[in-house]
Amino acid sequence: MNDIEDALTEDEIKILEVLGRLHISQHKNINESTIRKKLPKQYHANLKKTIKSLISKGILRLYRKENYCLNAKGKKIAEELAKKLRNNVYSGLHILLKS
Repeated sequence: MNDIEDALTEDEIKILEVLGRLHISQHKNINESTIRKKLPKQYHANLKKTIKSLISKGILRLYRKENYCLNAKGKKIAEELAKKLRNNVYSGLHILLKS
């Protein structure tokens, strides 16, 4: 799975982190406007192109018009990226909780 993660661009990783945080799966879809709201503004310009790229890589799929969901492989990658992000952001928190 690391080889797939290495092939992802920064924009794709950021989108997958958002989808992982929201627990998007095969049966839980998300609208493009919701993805846009959750992303930082710097990623808005290339959002459509990045979504098309994720679809072509087989990680994301079109559910309905402007609605997307993750396939099984995409869900694993998104959850792993969200977990890494969560561990990086809250890495110092465990020190406070042990006291």
